[in-house]
Amino acid sequence: MTAAKTTTSKPTGVTTKPDGTITFPLTLTKDAVATEYQHVLREVATTIELKGFRKGKAPLNMVERSVDKNKLYSHVLEHALPPVYAKVVAENKLQPLVEPRITPKTMEEGKDWEFDVEVAGKPEVALGDYEKYLKGLKVEVKDDKKDKADDAKLTAVFDALLKNAKIDVAPLLVDIEARSALSKLVNQLSSLQLSVQDYAKSIKKTEEELVKEYQTTALTNLRLEFILDALVSARSPEVKETEPRAKYAAQRKAVLDYLLAL
Repeated sequence: MTAAKTTTSKPTGVTTKPDGTITFPLTLTKDAVATEYQHVLREVATTIELKGFRKGKAPLNMVERSVDKNKLYSHVLEHALPPVYAKVVAENKLQPLVEPRITPKTMEEGKDWEFDVEVAGKPEVALGDYEKYLKGLKVEVKDDKKDKADDAKLTAVFDALLKNAKIDVAPLLVDIEARSALSKLVNQLSSLQLSVQDYAKSIKKTEEELVKEYQTTALTNLRLEFILDALVSARSPEVKETEPRAKYAAQRKAVLDYLLAL
C-alpha cells in the first residue's frame, strides 16, 4: 500500500488526505455556549423537583446548583455541535462516510470552545492498467461447474486488484469497520455465554492478535469496496435502472461481469 503523500488545505482550515481523512478545527463561541447553556438549564428545570417547589417551578439558580455541571455541558455539546459541524460540511461540500471523531482542545468557562474534528470520506484510487494485468490471470479450477469457475476467477480478480491498485484508507474508517465487526462477534459470543478472551484462546490467539486480524480484514474489505466503486465510476456502464441504489447495484454487476470476461 502506498503512503499518503500530500495534504491540501481549504481556506476554512479543512484538510483532506489522499486516504480520505478529513480534518478541521471547530469553534463554539463563548456567546453560543452561554446561550445554549441557558437553554439546556431551562429544559432541565422543567424536570427537576426541589424541596419547597413544585416540579419545574424551582428558580434556575437553585436548579443549576443541584445538577452536575458536567452533565449540563454535555447536553450543550449535543445541541450546539451538530449544526456547526453540518455547516462546515455543507460549505466545503464534504461527503463524510461516518460520524466524526471530535476531540476537545479547550473548554474553559467564559471562553470560546475549540475542537479538532476528524472524519473520513472516499479515498483516492489509482487503478492502473487493470485490463492489462487482469487479462494475464491464470486460474486453475478443479471443479468444472460454471459457478465454481466464476467464483475462482472472481477471487483471482479481486486479489489482482488489491495487489495492483494504489489506495490507502482513512484509519478512522478502518477502526470503525473493525469495531463494528468485533461488536457483532461479542454479541454472538454473548449468546453462547463466551467471552472474547475465551474465544481467542479456543482458536489459539491472543485478544490483541484477534483485534489486529479484524483490523486487517476491515482494511482489505474497505480497499476492495473502494476499488470496485472506482471501477464503476470509470466504466459507468449503461443500465435500465434509474433508482440510485438499484442503478448502482446493476452497474456494479455489469462491471463484475466485464472483469470475469477479461
